[in-house]
Amino acid sequence: MKPRVDDADVDGTLAAPACKRVYSFSMILHATRVLAVSVLSAWSWAGPGGVTFSVSIDPSARSDPATGRLIVMLVGEGSRIPASKEPLAGPFWEDPQPMFGIDVAGLSPGVAAVVDDAATSFPCVVSALPPGRYRAQARLDTSRTNSDWKREAGNLYSGVVTFEVTGADRAVSIVLDKSTKEHATRRRSGVELFSIRSESLSSFYGREVNLRAAVAYPLEYAPGRAYAAIYSIPGYGGDHGEGFARDRSAVVPGSAEETVARNTFMVYLDPESPNGHTLFADSANNGPWGSALVGEFIPALEERYKTAPTAAGRLVRGHSSGGWSALWLALTYPDTFGSAWSGAPDPVDFRRFQVVDLYGDDNMYLAPGNDGGAGGEHPSFIVNGRTLMTIRQENLMEEVIGPGNTSAQQWDSWFAVFGPRGADGKPAALFDPVTGAIDRAVAEEYRRYDIGHLVRSDPARYVPILRSNVRLVVGDRDNFSLYKAVELLAGDVKALSANLEGAAGPGYIVIEPGFDHGSVSNSPAMRRMPAEIVEHLKKSDLIQR
Repeated sequence: MKPRVDDADVDGTLAAPACKRVYSFSMILHATRVLAVSVLSAWSWAGPGGVTFSVSIDPSARSDPATGRLIVMLVGEGSRIPASKEPLAGPFWEDPQPMFGIDVAGLSPGVAAVVDDAATSFPCVVSALPPGRYRAQARLDTSRTNSDWKREAGNLYSGVVTFEVTGADRAVSIVLDKSTKEHATRRRSGVELFSIRSESLSSFYGREVNLRAAVAYPLEYAPGRAYAAIYSIPGYGGDHGEGFARDRSAVVPGSAEETVARNTFMVYLDPESPNGHTLFADSANNGPWGSALVGEFIPALEERYKTAPTAAGRLVRGHSSGGWSALWLALTYPDTFGSAWSGAPDPVDFRRFQVVDLYGDDNMYLAPGNDGGAGGEHPSFIVNGRTLMTIRQENLMEEVIGPGNTSAQQWDSWFAVFGPRGADGKPAALFDPVTGAIDRAVAEEYRRYDIGHLVRSDPARYVPILRSNVRLVVGDRDNFSLYKAVELLAGDVKALSANLEGAAGPGYIVIEPGFDHGSVSNSPAMRRMPAEIVEHLKKSDLIQR
């Protein structure tokens, strides 16, 4: 999941712009097929009904024609989005704002693409924007390799344009005059980039695919000593760059954190793929990410850094999507990872996929028996007990970014990991983007990644691992309701442990009262984790006394 929004940033009310027209079925259909784009002169005609956007490429930013996904994002005056945030910083979960997308093919510099009512739109078509002032910005994503368009070289984007909707027809001109650059490898003393070509992933994608990580050396590193390695997995939207942003030496002398920093390598993994976060699970859409990590990357890393080649010497940790990844790796590869620390993981029991039972409920958007009236929409993002974004809103925004489940955003990344590949070669939809109706056949395939289901199906295999190797913490105010799935898993583990010999150990599942998705990192249970890692290292004789 994405990082939380500080409570101070929002007042706990839904404030999406009120459009004059609802999101129609015909508009959604545009999200499932390639849209025809009218290529006009730089002077484009605004058809009847209000605003259109005329988007062109500045020849100084790109000299040849471009193909990709063109997205126009707005921020309305009076929204809760700070003026310091540009529209392209969206989608804004704390206050969803209008956005529109079309596919373009061979768009030449100086020639305009028109974004009008034929675009995939949220929350309404362009001509239905209510009167008021807006800030607009556009981007053209030409390289679908990452969940963050800014990390892809060659994407085009504009500055911010301000305009006003008055009811009169007008075309708002936006010029793509900037391009993203290849990110240079960052530098930090004691941290280096480690990258290998993955044979299995390269074969799956039919192109070169590298697995990479930022590797932070132990403080006062002593060559020849076998150190443990902590594999750290970022949450949704993060990558190995976190390793270059962190200073291992910024610890309190004599603290557990310092002991950990002196006695371990820290390996910050990159989980990114064209479909977003891979969760390091082998999947039909992303390929063998888990087995490539275990079978290719880790052996190569251990050869390079001479880390302890034992399960006890390999620890894995993560938060949010990284927390789910850490849990999955610990359960799937117990001979590789001897201990795991998971914070606020993505859904661990699909009977509560956020708030929805994938197997018992019929609709992802609406509560059972509700026709969509007030209070009937399922929440996705909650702050202070109030819904700021619904599951419907989040998914419609993803449709704008990438139709056919190709946005690489949160829900589409789950479709890619947990679900089958569709007939069109894209991740199959778990539910209908218009109605929210759950596809029962697709939902059944999710059971292979449903940790709660796996535990109940084979307790003799999974419960001892959870009890001996896994520490899991979530807050009971989690903004994405992730505690609900954890509650189910905790109940099953407790009940099933009673019938298993040897199902005991230092592992635990804790639901911290009063903490949300982000603040749980400062909860008592999570503050104890460095000391727990020290204790694990001592028991494994992997610490310098």
